[in-house]
Parts: sequence; structure tokens; C-alpha cells
Amino acid sequence: MHREHRSTQRSAGPLRRRRLFATGLALILATGGGLTATTPPAAAAGQSVVVDLRSTHGSAAGVGSGFLYGLSEDGQSPEDSLLAPLAPRSARGGGARLDGGGWVGDGYTAGNGYTRRLNSALGQARRITTPPYNGTFDLLVSDVWGADSTQPADTVYPCTAGDCDNWRTFLRRLAADVKASGLKVRYDIWNEPAGAFFPPGFNSTQYYDMWDTAARELRAADASAQIVGPSLWDFSPGNVGPFLDHANTHGTVPDIVNWHFSGTPVEDATTMRQLLDSKGLGGRELSMNEYLHADEQNAGHSAWNLAQLAESGIQSASHAIWSDCCASDTLDGILVRSGDRLRPTGQWWVYKAYADMAGSLARVDTQGDLDAVGSVDTTGRRAAVLVGGRNDQTPGADLDLRGLTSGALSGGDGVTVTVQRIPDQAPLEAPTVVSTQTVPAGTDSVRLPLTGTAAHDAFLVTAVPARTASVTVDATVTSGPVHVTYGTGWGRTDGVPDLYDGTANWSYTPGSTAVVHATGRQIGLRAVRDSDQGRMRVSVDGAAPVTIDNYAATRTPSATVWSSPDLPDGPHTVVISVSADKNTASSGRNIALDAIAVQP
Repeated sequence: MHREHRSTQRSAGPLRRRRLFATGLALILATGGGLTATTPPAAAAGQSVVVDLRSTHGSAAGVGSGFLYGLSEDGQSPEDSLLAPLAPRSARGGGARLDGGGWVGDGYTAGNGYTRRLNSALGQARRITTPPYNGTFDLLVSDVWGADSTQPADTVYPCTAGDCDNWRTFLRRLAADVKASGLKVRYDIWNEPAGAFFPPGFNSTQYYDMWDTAARELRAADASAQIVGPSLWDFSPGNVGPFLDHANTHGTVPDIVNWHFSGTPVEDATTMRQLLDSKGLGGRELSMNEYLHADEQNAGHSAWNLAQLAESGIQSASHAIWSDCCASDTLDGILVRSGDRLRPTGQWWVYKAYADMAGSLARVDTQGDLDAVGSVDTTGRRAAVLVGGRNDQTPGADLDLRGLTSGALSGGDGVTVTVQRIPDQAPLEAPTVVSTQTVPAGTDSVRLPLTGTAAHDAFLVTAVPARTASVTVDATVTSGPVHVTYGTGWGRTDGVPDLYDGTANWSYTPGSTAVVHATGRQIGLRAVRDSDQGRMRVSVDGAAPVTIDNYAATRTPSATVWSSPDLPDGPHTVVISVSADKNTASSGRNIALDAIAVQP
């Protein structure tokens, strides 16, 4: 979607999958060596979620981790530290709204307008379809041509009065240029042809002439070319049915059947598969390469949609864009620009939590206005549940997590369960850890109250085998299983009684970095908090950095100032960088790194 004024109608009706949400629940919190529990009030009637880790199906494949026009014009931004944690599987673009107007703006020929749009699309495709992402890219043919809702009123659309000659010329040039690039794209012939993008109308004679010509020319140029369509802006089987009948008769059925903005992705995908089967066209890939209306782009609704997409059987889906189209690098608004850098929002953290899911999908049963997706990773020995809702209320619900004694998590020390709340904030440096508890060995289930503090909150629940006590190493250690590598600008202080081992390494030089090397499931940093301390940026394994403020009105000599999320078993690196800014109340910018704590 390339415009900001589209209606936000949605499908009504019940969901096939189950959902949740209630309010006012207390949390079980870990305190010291035991658990202190308060009895939560019952969830509202009809609001519940149950996740059974013993019952698995399919794979946690990351469907929905895609973006429409989410990259910069050349595809190089945002940087990998912000893109890689989301593991994008798909993208879509065609240079819409770039100056020059495409083929139309060049006078229906290949000039600077066409070249700029195509080069932008190919730059974005190169970023997404090549390592490390190896995703798919839907090339919006109509955007390269010039139909992006900004085309002139006197535009002559393809196959007007049956004349498709110029359209053929365009298609042949486009196919040749794509082939010369060496990239593989999927041709999305015409975006949302039922309105301003194709005024002659969908399912009209002119539309069919345009469609048939494109499908035949692109396949003639490349026998392996994949065609995407019809790209209607809503889910409307009544319109898709006649289109499929025509395309089937004329040999121009798309390889990937798609639509935009499902109200209920699970139900809609089932309906589409039934429609295709009824016409002898079953087995085709399904795509929803635009999803999330403008008022749905928040943490909670994003999590709800991802939960639906994970269960739908749709093979690819891309987050829609409603502003800053079409060469912004904010990943459709899930990053926000702050000064000269991009920073994550609550939505970004939702997509990261979803990308971190691996292994098989767990059985989820929900009621109400929430949905959830669960995963069980037997290799990484980690289970995760992402929960979100599609209403505008402050969420709350009980999550019944079952199957903690399954092989993926079983162990002599029990299971550590962590609840994080992902608020819909921009920017958001990190989710809030609400509770962490160790469930005793042999306990198969636990009830976890999820209590939101504002509308559009999402939740991430993780479960990993409990580990033995953490290992703490002085920050001055520069070799061994846990050690720190210091760059320029760092000094060392010795003989301070209230520090770990009496030592600390310090720096007040902006940009000075230290790298922690450790193997374990979680890494924590201990540092001085005091009235003269500054801020540091911390990034684990190349993920987006978070800013930690070490200022405090009174001194805490060896405070735990940062802890990583749950990490896969194996070696990890944590990069610490001294920030140029500081708390206005602080008298200095100093960072005093004291010790490293590692959960084996």
C-alpha cells in the first residue's frame, strides 16, 4: 500500500484459532532462593490461553517477517545490526514515488525515471535475496511502470483499446534488465488493481488483456519466472474466483496467489485453498504481501498477526507501509529515527522475539481477543510464546504453560520461566522483564499472569532448563573462558574495597569499546552506579544496541546494570561502547566496568 488515506475496513467473524486477554492480574515473582506468590483474580470470562509444549506440529518458519518498501532506496539501510535480528524472509517493492515517474514519466519508454525505480527495486532485492537472508522479493511491476497513485490523470494504461504493444515493450525491457542483474525476483504484475492504481477496473477486458500479456511475456523471457497475483487490497473470494477462471482458461494462472489485509488470516487462507481446490488449482503458494492497516501497527496487533500467520499455511507475508513511502529505511515504521541513528520500537522487539523462535510450533488454544504463537526448539532447548491482541484495551490474561517436563526442557534443576512485557513505545531500548522463576524439576505446568500496563502491550514468555549458579569474573580478566578485550581509551583502577576483587576498568571517552567473550545462556554486566557515571551502549551478538544509564544519586559499587536475554548455548560476544551523551543530572561520562556474570 503506497497511500495513507485508504479505508481500514476489516473482515468480521470469529477466529479459527483461539485467543485471550483479561485485566488486573498479579504476578508470581522470584525473590531470593524461593518464590513469593500472590493469588491473581480470575481472568475475565471467555479470556484464556493454553500452550502445550508436548504437542507440536509444523515448523517455526518465520512467516510474516517481511517488509514492503522497508529499506532505503539502495537497499543498504538499515544496518545489519537492526535487520539481521529479525531474520527477514520476504520483501516487496518497485521504486514507487521516486522522482521521474517510472516508464510513464519517461514518456512510455526507458529513461531516467524507469532506471531509478528499477535500480532501487534491484538494490532492495539484492539485500534480501542473497546471503545471509536468502529471502524472496516480489518486484512490483506496476510501480516500475509508474502506477503508484501519483500517475498523471491522462495516463494511458496498458492495453487501452486492445493495444498492448507498448506494454510488451516495457515487459521485455524489464525482464532483460532483471536477467542482467543476476537476481531472482517474483513478478507481482499489478498492485491493487480495483481502484486508483488501475482505473479501467479489475476483472475488466482491459485488465485481462494486461494480465495475460504480462504473464506470457515474463514467462517467455524466463521459463522459471514466478508470477504473483492478483494483489487485491482486501480478501474477496468473489472477485478472485472469476479471475482464476479466466487465468485458468488462458494459461496465465499465477504461481503465487495473494491478497492483502486479511481480517482473519487463518480462516482466509483456508477459504482460498478451498477455492483453488474447487478449480483444480490446488497446491499453489499463498502470500499476503501487505498486512497490518495503519491503526493496527503496534506491538500487540503485530504479535496477533504473526501468531495468525504462523498457523495459516501462508508461505510469505510482508508488513505494510503507510507513511514515508517508498525509500525510507525504517522497516515500515518499526524503527524510529533519533538524531542520526535508527532505534527499535516495541514492534521491532515483537519481530525479534518472533524471529528467535525455532524448532516446531506448539499447540495453542486461546479464547478472547488475543492470539499466541508458541515454539519448542529441541536443539537449543528453549521454548517461547509470543502473545498479542487486536483491540485497543490494556491487556491481561492467564497463560497456562504445559509440558515443562518434555524432553526439550527436562533436567535435574527444573525450568527457568521468564515473562517479558513488550510495550508499544517508540523508541524502546528493550522489553521489560516482569518476572523470572525456576519451576522445580518434575513440575509439568505453570500459570503465568500477564498484565499489561497500556494498550497494545505484547508479551514474550521463554522457558529454558534451569542452570547452576552463575560464574562471576572480574572485568580486568583479559584471557580465559570469560574475558574482556579493551580498545583504546580505557584505564584500570585497583585497590577499591567495595568493587569486585577491588578493581574496575573505566573509560570516559565517547566511542571507546570493550568486548566481553563468554559461553553460556545469559550474560550480565556489573558496573559502578554513581552521580558521576555516564551512559553506555550494549549489544549482544550483533543485535541492536541498548543504552544503559549508570547514573545514580547515591553510589552502588557493583550493580548489575544489564543482563542479556536468554541466549542459545554457545559462545557469545557483548560489545560495550561509551556514549557521548549522559544523564543531565550526572557530573561526568565515566563508565566503570566491574565484573561479568555468566549463567553456564
